[in-house]
Amino acid sequence: MSTPLSTQVLIIGAGPVGLSLAKLLGVEGVDTVLVERHPGCVPEPRAIGLDGESMRTYQAAGVAAAVAADMNEGFVSEYFSGDGTFLFRTDLRDRPFGYCMQNAFDQPRLERTLLEHLGHEPSVSVRHNTTLLDFEQDVAGVTARLETPDGQTTLKADFLVACDGGRSSVRTALNIPMQGDRLPQKWLVIDTVEEGDHDLPECRFYCDPARPAMTLRRPYGERRWEWMLMPGETDEALLDDARIRELLGAHTDPDRVRVYRKCVYGFSAVVAERFSEGRVFLAGDAAHMTPPFAGQGLNSGVRDARNLAWKLAWVLDERLPATVLDSYDTERREHARRMVNLAVGLGDRIQPIDATAAAERDAYFAAINADDAARAKYDQQSGRELRDVRLADGWFDAAAFGGRMILQPALADGSLLDDHLGPDFVALAIGGATPSDAMANHPLWQQLSPKLVDIDALKLNAQDLLPALPDEPAILLLRPDRIVLARLDGADSDRLDRLRP
Repeated sequence: MSTPLSTQVLIIGAGPVGLSLAKLLGVEGVDTVLVERHPGCVPEPRAIGLDGESMRTYQAAGVAAAVAADMNEGFVSEYFSGDGTFLFRTDLRDRPFGYCMQNAFDQPRLERTLLEHLGHEPSVSVRHNTTLLDFEQDVAGVTARLETPDGQTTLKADFLVACDGGRSSVRTALNIPMQGDRLPQKWLVIDTVEEGDHDLPECRFYCDPARPAMTLRRPYGERRWEWMLMPGETDEALLDDARIRELLGAHTDPDRVRVYRKCVYGFSAVVAERFSEGRVFLAGDAAHMTPPFAGQGLNSGVRDARNLAWKLAWVLDERLPATVLDSYDTERREHARRMVNLAVGLGDRIQPIDATAAAERDAYFAAINADDAARAKYDQQSGRELRDVRLADGWFDAAAFGGRMILQPALADGSLLDDHLGPDFVALAIGGATPSDAMANHPLWQQLSPKLVDIDALKLNAQDLLPALPDEPAILLLRPDRIVLARLDGADSDRLDRLRP
């Protein structure tokens, strides 16, 4: 099948972020071409944690059930000191957005599921064995030169999105630098299958200054193990099969374990200087790379896809002006930086190999665990970034609850809130509120044409949406990504004036 000569959106890179973006655009009916230089999905299980916000995105894409079929839903991360003393835990089984805060998954299975479901989207064309050679852009669009199995071809697109990884050729061509650091620590990562490993912890971090380590149970009897390389050690020494058996032997019988993947990784904590230039956008690792400790690398990329997909769709359909696309960089770059900092901070708790620093950490948590109130406060704050999603700046009115993602409660019939909201803008009526004539006739309201949903009819109250949301009559105006645009009350046309993109 030949590559089309033109499209609305060209996506470079069919990893999980590119596939997610293509699926979201397909649901919107956007003509999309997704190209990937490799012949198919990756065989290695790279990312292993899929959070509840990403699952909410897959719900919007119509694939949540298929993705969940290959997950271990929810787990508790436990952290222990070098002598086996409990330090702290993060309970990731809560469902603020309708799905557990963190879920163990298999990246190759996720990619195959997304690719299969892209076959249901007639507006999306997927081309493997296809490489981007170069591109140029002007005010009218992007022209890309591609190397395909049938030779070189030129494709014109309204927009190009680079999901082509940490070594992004698109980012390099745009001369966009990455800001941050390459971390000094390296880790041995192995993936295993072990029969009957149920006595092993579900998820545990060994904060041992002699050698930090972690393990996580994955679906289908698989498990991830990681050990930090110590000063002076080489990659080759840790990749030796006898050394791996020795490391495993401290936790399980290595004769029961089949190691099917082993590698040494170094980690970066970097964010692109900008996420867009003209009609070209960066997403996923092309835009940011994070250490794995908070499980936010892939999930940050899925957030990119969710944020960008509806904006592209509405601009291409001429329902919103192109200026709304400027908010992609504003909203995603700072939030991605916060996720990188979250992971770095957690890594700082796990990775100390200096005995004094490790002892100070252990004493800090010993004091917390000796005080019930302090421990409760720490547990409450743990994972807060995953429970309460807030954008710092962008297209919303921050003074009126804007920039916050509403929660997604389950309703009495077992369905989830988003199932009742539809794919576009929504006006949630709180306390019996109805849009005033000034509101309903406002040009922005007419432009967005939000679906009016009365939360009383769903047997919900304001705090089910956001904990601090007042019960007073008001309209909560939501974007398609479930971010609050603004809370409107009375004839609040002035606030709508300020929101016009």
